[in-house]
Amino acid sequence: SLVSIGIQIGTSFTQYMFKFEESKQFRQPKWGEEYGLNTPNTPTCILFDEYGEFLKFGYDAVMTYTRLTPRDKAQKLYYFENFSLELKDKVLHRDLKITAKNGKTMTALKVFSESLKFMKDHALDVIERHTSGVKYSASDATWVLTVPAIWSSAAKQFFREAATEAGLVTESDPENLIVALESEAAGVWCKQLPKEGFMEGDLTEAETIEEISGTQYMVVDCGDESIDITVHKMVDGGRLKELHRVSGNDVGGRRVDKNFISFLREIFSDEVFDEFEKSSPSELKRLMYDFSICKRYDGGVMVQCPYSLQQLAGKVKDVEDYFEGNRDAEWESGQIVLSGAKMRALHDDSLRGIESLIEGILEKCNLNIRYIFLVGGFALIPKVNSFVKGKFGSKYKVLCPVDAKMAVVSGAVLLGSMPNVVES
Repeated sequence: SLVSIGIQIGTSFTQYMFKFEESKQFRQPKWGEEYGLNTPNTPTCILFDEYGEFLKFGYDAVMTYTRLTPRDKAQKLYYFENFSLELKDKVLHRDLKITAKNGKTMTALKVFSESLKFMKDHALDVIERHTSGVKYSASDATWVLTVPAIWSSAAKQFFREAATEAGLVTESDPENLIVALESEAAGVWCKQLPKEGFMEGDLTEAETIEEISGTQYMVVDCGDESIDITVHKMVDGGRLKELHRVSGNDVGGRRVDKNFISFLREIFSDEVFDEFEKSSPSELKRLMYDFSICKRYDGGVMVQCPYSLQQLAGKVKDVEDYFEGNRDAEWESGQIVLSGAKMRALHDDSLRGIESLIEGILEKCNLNIRYIFLVGGFALIPKVNSFVKGKFGSKYKVLCPVDAKMAVVSGAVLLGSMPNVVES
């Protein structure tokens, strides 16, 4: 293949990355610039018209759907968000249906194949711009799709069918498609990183992890929905052997978001917040994007309160009065000021869950783990990163890649040129 393309359809966000075979440079697009954003990924949301024809994906789908007026017009459309969650704990087959926001159903195969088709077309367009207009086709690429560790082998077959329908590969060239576990991809990426690839001071050795045969390491994938943990062992030739795997919990980054929403409901009341959710879905989305940025900082933070929420709350009483006597939050010129103690409390459920999961594996006497790799966007949250290093850093080398959010999709690109790296 001329180019290797890795795609990750995550719970909350979707991303891809590519690398030309003759180049060492990994490339990825930026998303959301037309909406004042600049992210390496785009929301896992897709919009179809009332007849089931594809309309938009990602930020475009979110903005189009949430800005539709009147709202009854939106009810005619098929809008799916975080749709990979619908496959959790289900037997996957071609006719499996998932439910859109309007209550109507569509086959999961169509939702995923149209999502992959969008990502394929977007990637080939971007690649064309990087090659002075030289047009690449899907058959010029090796496509690597990653799936969560919780998904079964049936899910891998489901993804293969979706990829074929999307035009990534044909039935005559199936070898151009690799379906890999997210933990495998993240492990492949981390084990070859030099010390410059990790947070400053994390790794003092000059060599990469993969140079030491027999080394055991744990990959803690801190995602939006769950914390997936896998233990690998390095064997000869830089290949991997999986020793242990645990997944299927709900203590990822979205737990913090849910705790934040619950806190806002305590402040403004369920009645006010219910009306805000119903009448201003786009402002709610923006609020949660703002909060996701605030999570990156240690200590107290300031979150801009949506204007429509202020309006609705103000109909009952002055907004300042909602914060009277509240030690966890203050009102300041249209912004909600959360104390450092409250921000830590919002993370407590997730932190306790991560600690319990890691301890459960480390207690197994037949493992001899040397490194713990923290990957995923949630791993970059200071409270998460420092917590794991504080709990386990005295006995294990806890390493977090500088680009932890992109570790899975970066590893997927590498798998394009080394597909059989996982031995067993």
